[in-house]
Amino acid sequence: MKTVLVNALNLNLGGGRSIRDCYLKLLDNDRLSERYIVLVAKGTKPCFSRNPMIEFVELPGLYSRTIMAPFVYRFALGRLVAKYGAEVVLNFCDVIMHISAKQIYLLDFPYVLDVHPKVWVGMALWDRIRIRAKIVLHEWYFRKPDVVVAQTDLSRETLIRKFRLKDVRIIGNAATLDAVSDVEMFDFGLPEKVRLICPSTYHPHKNLNILLDVGQAIKCNGLNYCVVTTVDPTGSGGRRFVESIRERGLEGVIANVGQVPLPRMKSLYEQCDGVLMPTLLESFSIVYVEAMHHRLPILTSDLWFARAVCGDAAKYFNPVDANDILRSIEEVFSDEAQKRTLIDAGIRRLKSLPTWPEIYDAYKKIVCELLYGRNGGD
Repeated sequence: MKTVLVNALNLNLGGGRSIRDCYLKLLDNDRLSERYIVLVAKGTKPCFSRNPMIEFVELPGLYSRTIMAPFVYRFALGRLVAKYGAEVVLNFCDVIMHISAKQIYLLDFPYVLDVHPKVWVGMALWDRIRIRAKIVLHEWYFRKPDVVVAQTDLSRETLIRKFRLKDVRIIGNAATLDAVSDVEMFDFGLPEKVRLICPSTYHPHKNLNILLDVGQAIKCNGLNYCVVTTVDPTGSGGRRFVESIRERGLEGVIANVGQVPLPRMKSLYEQCDGVLMPTLLESFSIVYVEAMHHRLPILTSDLWFARAVCGDAAKYFNPVDANDILRSIEEVFSDEAQKRTLIDAGIRRLKSLPTWPEIYDAYKKIVCELLYGRNGGD
């Protein structure tokens, strides 16, 4: 019996967790002829798995620490691949594994693509070191995977141009919320205003600090808008962001609800009126697709990755100009026809994107191709 190893070690939060759970639920429901070994962080094993052909291996927290990544991905995970006799590895994490087995690598580390210069401005020293280290690891090992998966045409073109990769496939992303079986309705107690959600963890490239200036402009002009954020205040960057909201007296303008469990995300989207994404860098961003899924207008950065996913289904702004962001908000929410046009364009755009069963089948086809040859398992 052939063995496939799935590396989901670092997919514990946000979009990564959604990708992991959607893929694994479809894998769990499949009639498998191969054995699957799935690596996850300790304490994060999905509760829904019942398929006897899937075995979860929970690894201690040390394996997920950034400082350990060179050792873990260069040596430790290779030993696990050898231990379980895996012939193909499906690597969903953002570091390439140094292994002899065949590897499919999903690129979800956007810093190796075309990066907005503002991303580096004011970045904490540790974040800069961590990100630069991952960039170097990609430069060293980018030819290790047999197949690299990009999520947009532009990402694929950039990877081929910058790294001269030979086999880059495109597999998009899909709305994940339908895959959540334990949806929990929850009242977030948001202000009675026009609510713009920015569902994001705190990372330098997410550019969340610009929202403080947007909030200040909303407050000074007495406008009826509320920006809803989902920042975890326990991390250093998130803590500074939340403290800044309080120090600048923006509690009535920026409502941070903290990290939201996936089962409650559907409820949060339904309590908001639009999606606001001032991000400077993405490989895809599932938020755009979820906004379309929930019939919300999208307001986002006028950058290549956003246009690649959203097309005409978004209102674009300069992500480093708070006044331009506020201007875009006012244009959309003072013009019902423009808002409706964006929503309708999002509905059309969503229909052109793959569904999760189609995404699962695309990964399965590549796995079978590497296991059995060009004709797959047939």
